[in-house]
Order: sequence, then C-alpha cells, then structure tokens
Amino acid sequence: MSQSLTKPDEIRDSLDEDALDLFWRFITERQQVWYRRVVERQHSPWTDDDILQEYRFTNVYRELDPGTQYVIQNILEADASRQDKIFNVMLYRLIGRLETHDFLGFQSLDDFDAAEFEARLKHRRDELGETVFTGAYMVSGYNQMGSSDKVENIAALFDELTAGPEFFDQVLAADSLEGAYDQIRAQNGFGNFLSYQVLVDLLYPVDAYDGESVLPFSPDDWSSPGPGAQKGLKQLVTEFNGFDRLAVMRWLRQHQQEEFDRLGLDFPFLETEEGDRLELSLANIQNCLCEFYKYHKILHSNGRARRCFRDSEARSGNELRSIYETAPHIRVPERSKI
Repeated sequence: MSQSLTKPDEIRDSLDEDALDLFWRFITERQQVWYRRVVERQHSPWTDDDILQEYRFTNVYRELDPGTQYVIQNILEADASRQDKIFNVMLYRLIGRLETHDFLGFQSLDDFDAAEFEARLKHRRDELGETVFTGAYMVSGYNQMGSSDKVENIAALFDELTAGPEFFDQVLAADSLEGAYDQIRAQNGFGNFLSYQVLVDLLYPVDAYDGESVLPFSPDDWSSPGPGAQKGLKQLVTEFNGFDRLAVMRWLRQHQQEEFDRLGLDFPFLETEEGDRLELSLANIQNCLCEFYKYHKILHSNGRARRCFRDSEARSGNELRSIYETAPHIRVPERSKI
C-alpha cells in the first residue's frame, strides 16, 4: 500500500505505545546531552541515564557529527566539480576517518592515481602507525577485489570506480533520490547502509551553491532504512498491515512535534541561520531508529553496544562548538532560547 493511500491513524494504531514513548524519550535525552554539553557547557555526566552515560550513541541530528561537518566544510564547500565532490564523499565514507581523508587531501577524478593512493595509505598505516579505516561500521564488497590487504582492495575499488567517470554524471542526472541511491548502491563496496550515508551527505545545503545541495533533492523525499533502522522499526511496529517501513518513518517525521507535546518533552531543536526551528529530517529519523535499536537492546538486556563512551577521549564542548559555529545553514541556539 502506498503512503498516499495509508491513513496516519492506521500507522499510529500499529505502533507499540510503550516502545513509541521510549523512542521519543530516548532521542530527547540524547539531544539534551548534546545541549547540556555544548550549549550550556556543563561538565559530565550530562544525563542521569546510565545507558547514555556508558555507551556511545551518535547525535540525533546527523549534521552535528564532526565527521559530517568535515564532509560539509571540506568536501562539499570545496572549489571543485560536483563529480569530484561525489567521488570524495564516497572515498571518505568508505574509509570512514576524517584524519585519513585529510591526510590524503581532496582527490580529483582527472588526476586520481590508484597506485599513489595505495602507497600513501600504506605509508600512513605501516610507517606512521596510524589507523586508516573506521571501525564504527562494516563495509561490504571490497574483499572481492583480489587481495588479502584491505588497503590494496580499496585502492583497486576506487581505480575501478574512476575508470568509468560516466557513473558520476549518471548520479547527477538521476530523476529521483531513490534513483541516485540505486546508482551508488550498484558500485562495489557500497551496500545499503553506506550508499545511503553517501546520498544524505550530498543533500546538505552549502554556501558553494547558495544554499542548494550537490543533488537537487531533499532528505525528506525518500529514505532507505539500513539494517539497524529496520531493527529499530521492529521494536516500534506490532504489525505493518500492508504499509511499508518508509510509511512508518514518514509518520515519525511528520508527527514529531505532536509526539513531543503529547509526552511533555522539551526537545532542544537546532535552528536555521534565520532562527527557525529545524525539525528532524527523514534522514535523521532513519539514524535515530538505528540508535534506538541499540538503546532498546541494552535496556532489555538483549545485547551490548559495540562502542562505549569515554569522556577522556571525547572532544571538548568548546571544540565541538567551534565546529558548529563555522557550519553553514545551521545555528547553535543560545542558552536562553530553550
């Protein structure tokens, strides 16, 4: 059943009341942690929630992630072609560490050299002793490139990708957000999760295009729930009754303020540069569902999160605030606003 034929009440009736309440309470408290830390500049702990104190959860707003701000400020705002920006976002997300991309520098399709790329990655890993790749999420598909060395496989993967530059034009020519996703998803190494992360990066408004994005779509147009988000949805939905996961995600997106009001939750929204409230996008809802699944399984003793929170390893509130102060098209609210 399509979203247009699905009544909101039908979706609401399919949701588990207790799980739904927990979802909104979880994301509110997680955003309050950010607010107390960055805006109010409190000292840790920033919450009484034992799970949020012990385990690492990503920000409710994806654009508050320093890695995402790196993409926006150092790749999307670069003086380069849209094709080059797509290429660098794909490279950055597959590697997953901003320090590695910063070490490599912005890459151009016209002069990309896979051998040099491989040599620099090996130098950073083997001679400098630095971690090259993220361990925060799994990357699929590169093992088939023929080597037992991950660096060699990744270099071969991008050598293959740049051998057919028409791919980047096809992404730009897509007539829908889902169509652009399908183009990215078809490439080696880019599974469901990673393809969607690349796609969302390409939707942020940037000054380089006067507030427009690399792709001419909105993050509210469509979403592809990754494995974690699908598991989060399973905690919320008792029975889908003919409608799909995207319909539920759209309901959460469209009814967020109503739900916060229902539960008496003071959710600290971000603001636009004009001072307007910035609601959670469909892409952010997708991310929240993934984090909710992790929270839910810990709460109910069904597992543990992969990453614990270490205050000693975390960025300071002042460091985070300095990142956000240079972020285009969002504004950190003043203390008196919330």
